[in-house]
Amino acid sequence: MTRHLLRLIWHRKGSNLLVMTEILLSFLVLFGVVTLGIFYSSNFRHPLGFDYENVWCLEVGRPGDWSTETEATMNQLVRALGELQPVQAAAPAFAGPFASGSWTSVYTVGGRSYDYAQNVVGDGFRETMGLELLEGRWFGREDDGAVVRPVVINDRMAHMVFGGDEPVGKLVPQDKDRNDEPRPEMRVIGVVRDFRQHGEFSTPESYVFQRLAGSVVGVSVAPPRLVVIKVRPGTSAAFEEALMTRALATAPDWSFTVKPAAEVRATNHRLYLAPLIVVGLVSGFLLLMVALGLTGVLWQSVTQRTREIGLRRAKGASIPRIHAQFLGEILVMTTLSLSVGVLVAAQLLLFDEVTGIEPGVYFTSLAISILAIYCLTAACGYYPSRLATRVTPAEALRYE
Repeated sequence: MTRHLLRLIWHRKGSNLLVMTEILLSFLVLFGVVTLGIFYSSNFRHPLGFDYENVWCLEVGRPGDWSTETEATMNQLVRALGELQPVQAAAPAFAGPFASGSWTSVYTVGGRSYDYAQNVVGDGFRETMGLELLEGRWFGREDDGAVVRPVVINDRMAHMVFGGDEPVGKLVPQDKDRNDEPRPEMRVIGVVRDFRQHGEFSTPESYVFQRLAGSVVGVSVAPPRLVVIKVRPGTSAAFEEALMTRALATAPDWSFTVKPAAEVRATNHRLYLAPLIVVGLVSGFLLLMVALGLTGVLWQSVTQRTREIGLRRAKGASIPRIHAQFLGEILVMTTLSLSVGVLVAAQLLLFDEVTGIEPGVYFTSLAISILAIYCLTAACGYYPSRLATRVTPAEALRYE
């Protein structure tokens, strides 16, 4: 039966090739949309690692380079903001919650590459953001003047570097820099559950916190760009004016912008979801056009093959067999198109470490896309194939 259907498809290869190309393109676009949607859904289920409720982000614009004087001004600013009545905790940070920018590092030890994101924060950052400490401790005054740079890492980083070993108290392996000089050593003093800086839709990543205050002499750190502030529940937007007044009074030469973390989160979600929505709409219109075009082509095919259908009916072909033939042709063409599409989609598995998408997401998206395309083509071919069963043997005599 399949060989006969392939022969029929080959005889009409011109029009069938166009149909198969449309099916292939529809599958690839749908696969991309479904993959991105499942990827976001999978990421959303992972713990965020911090609490953004009642957290405000005060972005800081300071003149000149980071120096001892600017660090003293920053510390004075944090203390001044912490004295305001609605404020429960405050801390400087290089990157705040849902920030789009990031500071990443990659090093290679023993032929294995490790990549992680970094952040420089003040001692009050854990209290402000509600980080969950799993092992060890957070930064404190006991780290002032430390010989080796103290760091707090997340659980993912601990498993990546140390496996099942106890990470607290150990040095993070480091390679040499581009000048072939040893990098500054980092000693783990604590492990937190997670800190997904880029939000719920981002890929979970390894993370390292460095301490701003009392940093190791000779070791440069990224200067903070904002102050995160934990306020009491129910604090209204009217507090923004008092916050800005205190900030400008403390550092009159600096500029400030304040936003609730919930507002930053909403912006972050729009940045992630906008491409998905746009591509999804394009995919929807494409599938609609393919469905209409496919139905029209199959309808025209039935009209042009009236004599063939009538002769088959005259030779004893039953209505179910006629129906199965036309429906089978479209399903065989779909299978051929999907075979090529699967080969193209399978190439993405070679880049899973680059894209950060797990193979399970690809396989799930592949199965959903294949099933959706089969359902689409079967639905498009159902009515034209039913139309073919209405052709009687007498209609074939009109062509004689």
